[in-house]
Amino acid sequence: MLQPDRRFRNFARRLQQRRRPDGNYNVLGMCSTGHGASFALISSRYGVRALNFERFVAQKYALLMAREELREVEERRGWIPSSIRFMLSNRDGTMPPVSVFEDSWEPFLAHLLRGLPMSTSDIDMVVGSESHFAINRRWMGRSLGTLFPNAEVHTDLEHHLVHRAQAYLASGFDDAAILTADASGEPLFRLGGRCLAMTLSHGASNSVQVFAEHTAPTSSPGALYGFINDYLGFESGEEGKTMGLSSFGRDTCYRALRSSLSLQDDGAFRFLDRETLIEALGSLGIPRREPGEPITPAHEDLACGIQLLLNDIMVNAVQALERRSDSANLCIAGGTALNSVSNEMAFRASRFKQVYMMPNAGDCGHALGCALHGERFLLKRRSLNSFAPGVLRASDLHTIDALGPPYTDEEIELALTQSGLPFRRVDAVHEYTAEKIAEGFIVGWFQGGSEFGPRSLGQRSILADPRSPSMKDHLNHRVKHREAFRPFAPAVLEERAAEFFALTGHSPFMLRVVAVLPEKISSIPAVTHVDGTARVQTVSAGAHPKFHAVIAAFGRLTGVPVLLNTSFNVAGKPIVETPQDAVDCFCSTNIDLLVLHDFVVEKEGAPGERTR
Repeated sequence: MLQPDRRFRNFARRLQQRRRPDGNYNVLGMCSTGHGASFALISSRYGVRALNFERFVAQKYALLMAREELREVEERRGWIPSSIRFMLSNRDGTMPPVSVFEDSWEPFLAHLLRGLPMSTSDIDMVVGSESHFAINRRWMGRSLGTLFPNAEVHTDLEHHLVHRAQAYLASGFDDAAILTADASGEPLFRLGGRCLAMTLSHGASNSVQVFAEHTAPTSSPGALYGFINDYLGFESGEEGKTMGLSSFGRDTCYRALRSSLSLQDDGAFRFLDRETLIEALGSLGIPRREPGEPITPAHEDLACGIQLLLNDIMVNAVQALERRSDSANLCIAGGTALNSVSNEMAFRASRFKQVYMMPNAGDCGHALGCALHGERFLLKRRSLNSFAPGVLRASDLHTIDALGPPYTDEEIELALTQSGLPFRRVDAVHEYTAEKIAEGFIVGWFQGGSEFGPRSLGQRSILADPRSPSMKDHLNHRVKHREAFRPFAPAVLEERAAEFFALTGHSPFMLRVVAVLPEKISSIPAVTHVDGTARVQTVSAGAHPKFHAVIAAFGRLTGVPVLLNTSFNVAGKPIVETPQDAVDCFCSTNIDLLVLHDFVVEKEGAPGERTR
């Protein structure tokens, strides 16, 4: 419920905004969760922008807390003092990086708005969730109306309502079946303090009808997968490692545990409680792995088992949803939607014709979900057709994730000049880059605004030749330094994807795992996983003209319109955000060539041991 003073203030500010003759609006979404923090802007004049806080402070999983909130948590270690404080501890008991909201919100917002003639007084609405740190009503939520003097303030959105907004309002669909799935949201008074972990609903135009809600811990796919991820020695947020490892295992663990999984007609499930599950794993001879310990075949089998169990859970939920919704479109959000293997399994087992997963589908994408909900359902004077010409609209989000603030050529040139690196500008930089990749170079590729989600999609990417069988190990040894069992992903021209992959439709955000066509595996071994699959990104000329151009040029040179595309970072660090970040990463690694817009920097000498 809104406080009485906030309700009156929002009403007064809404009346004030309606007197504006231009009809423009600026909606700011904010979030900070145990998985990180982000801000997002939807502006009728300037379009959509969104940025993760970790990119701004260059600390992975960085979040925001109010000063007193942080002090309370630090002083009461071992007892989280409020129900919204969940998933705070790493395996070693340490906190993720935390910045004080009062000190950080303004410079972070300024960075998001960089280059725009906007200030806090131009924000018409601020939207968040009571499941978020810092901005909930106990802490800074009551002060947001002061920080944003002309804005309506709404921080009472439920966690899974925001996930539904992420899933549906960014999809571009007129109607859709909507599945949200994660570990859990916040305890809800209306549910007697229970936490939602899954919801099944249907969206059409400006309404969403919820069919079913399932609660944690008994029906939480994210909690189950997260527990096994922890059992395997990985941190929260590293569930992708379990997904990658699963392809190396046998289904023995799955077959032993499958009878304990009960799938229900409404999409819910029941499984062993944790104590019973630990006993079962012990009886199967699968010990808990500590970080740094060797990964055994038993661990691979467990990873395979939990992935197959999750596939069953998600297939059942989607099939329950298709019985309730008559839409041909499916949307999935929540942290579980980042599991691209189960996404594809569930979609293929359904009658749905199209599927959309927001690229930042987890809690870090909540800021954009909040902004989308605010624009669609809370902003009384909005018109979706009132965007200025040429700006990125909310209706464009199903095609592109380049939502970070852009950088000018002058800013790039300044960063390069200050670095002391020799650089030059190259005409037809896509042709030049493709030639170097074909020669075996590892390329750091920096273009436009950064991706909002956790996947690099051609804005902040490391690119390499997928044709070399040794390129995966070469790239890991020289730059990425990550586990050998984790696959690298292919980026393929959208119009030629069917020549290489068993893919129906598009996959612009690397959230679908499909089979590589058997006759093409030998052509792209560096991006083919051990089980013959790949986590595909399809690249269209309309959404990514520069990235499309370099892949097309590589295709003309080699006959293979595919590039290895991985995130522009090193292990343990977030993806680079600024030109200076890119320069620093280039200098501290064995990346051979740095391309920032059409500026290029090439390291002297041969780029290490060649892979061809």
